Formats: sequence, C-alpha cells, structure tokens
Amino acid sequence: MTTATGPGGSIYDLGYRGYDGPRLGRRSAVRALFAHAVRTCFGIGRGGRAKIPPFVLAGLAILPAVIAVGFSALAAQAGPGGEAIEQASPIRYDSYYGLVGILVMLFCAGQAPELFGRDQRYGVLPLYFSRVLTRADYALAKVFGLIAVVAGVVLAPYVVLFIGRVFVAPDPITGLRDEIDAVPRFVAQALLVAGLLGGLASLISSWTPRRAYAIAAIIAVFIIPPIIVAILGSGGVGTNTDIARIAVLLSPGDILVGTNAAIFGSIPDSPTVAALDMPGWSFVLAAIVGALGSIGLTVRRYRRIST
Repeated sequence: MTTATGPGGSIYDLGYRGYDGPRLGRRSAVRALFAHAVRTCFGIGRGGRAKIPPFVLAGLAILPAVIAVGFSALAAQAGPGGEAIEQASPIRYDSYYGLVGILVMLFCAGQAPELFGRDQRYGVLPLYFSRVLTRADYALAKVFGLIAVVAGVVLAPYVVLFIGRVFVAPDPITGLRDEIDAVPRFVAQALLVAGLLGGLASLISSWTPRRAYAIAAIIAVFIIPPIIVAILGSGGVGTNTDIARIAVLLSPGDILVGTNAAIFGSIPDSPTVAALDMPGWSFVLAAIVGALGSIGLTVRRYRRIST
C-alpha cells in the first residue's frame, strides 16, 4: 500500500446557497432589456465590424446638418448678401427628411434583424420567458428600444441644425426666438418616422431568424410601395388616381413625405404625393395607425411564437 506524496487538494461541500439580495423584479428586467436593445442597435458589446454600419449611417445623416451650419456661418459673415446665401441652401428643417430618409430606412433594415433575429436564431427565447419577463414585455422593450434609437438618429441632425442656427445668428437670443417654433415640428416628424419605420422593421424581423431574409423584406416594404404609387399616380385623373390615393396611405415612404409636408407646411418632396393633393392630416393619421398597428402585431407575434 502506498500513500500519496506531494501537494494535494481539499474538497469542501458548500451546497446550494440561497440569494438574499434585492430582487429588482419585472420593471427592472424590462429596463435592462430596453438598454440592451439600444446598445445592440449600435453594435455596442459586439465586435468592431458590428459598429461600423450603424455609426456610419448615423454620421452620414448628421453630415448635411453640419454642412448647413457652415453655410449659415458663411452667410452671417457675408454681410447684407448673407440672407440670400442662406435662403439658397437646400438644407432646411422642412427638406431634411427628404435628404436622409433613405439612410434611416437602411439603418432600420440593418439593425432590426440583428435585434430580433439573434434570440430566435440561437434559441434563447425560452430563457427570457422562463423568468418574470412576459412575452409582451420582451416585444415592447425590443420595439421601443429600436424606436428610441431611430428617433435619436433622426433628431440629432435637427438638433445640430437648430443649435447651429441659434449660435450663428448675430444675437443668440433673437436666433433662439426665431428658431424655437421649429422644435415641436421636427420632434413630431422624428417621432412619426421612428414609430412607423421602427415598428414595421420590428414586425418584419420578428417573423424570421434569418438576417438576410429580414433585411430584404424590410427594404422591399420601404422601397417598392412608392414605385407602385408613382406608377398609379402617373396615369392622370381617373380610376388610377383614386387607387393611388389609397395606395399612398399604404406606402411608408410616401406617408412620411406627406407628414413632413403637413407638419412644416411645405410642398411634398415627392411629385406624386404633391400631385395627389391629399389633406395633411390623412398622412399623420396613417403614420400613427401604422406605427401602433406594427407595435401591436409584433406583440401578438411574440405572444404566439413557439419556443
């Protein structure tokens, strides 16, 4: 019989230990999931390649506002002729969505599938639903996380434009007084854009774990309807125009062009939308219904999804 020599170890039977700390509950879980959704939209917590698309798109969306502020600064230094220079700038509150709308759509198409598809793809939904977090909580936290991020991406250029115009003015107080009326308008437009595009992107992404399929479907929903509306609206007065008036309220891109014109009191950027001559409230109502409907259908999807 031999005995062991050299260093050895000891085994301690610690057993299972209960948790005596604070239990934050359902509300804290929803807040944590919302914060995680916001971070995921910008690729925070993942590799560097995941951060490039969202930050590049957000940066490109802000770039025209920075250019416009520089334009305003040149106009302020030009003396009496500066007003004409500033009026010649195509970058204004009422025209800004037309400049960056496609970037916002690409942002939604790129980030919504990443936000909703990964949990389905890796089969972790049962882990979420086995705790205090309900299915509706999960869906709403994810959807509103995406909507909050999109609203921030849309609002940031407006804020840059607003602050630049205020401080470029000869008197900042006068500049603030001149620009303050635009604040509720661009906030309203940003919320409608984020609600409608973010809601639709969330709804589509919730139906497939395949990222490529979701991206293609989102882009198709955003891009194809305006083409159909343009074809229908080009037929002149008659049945096609009546159908186009219905179709335009089913086209997310055209709806937001209409809300932008209604909110800022400008001419729609789309010639087709302008030619249809529809009341502005119809576009605002369509955007609200589309956003709420998309959010509701996304919640319904997760209430019925099999895990």
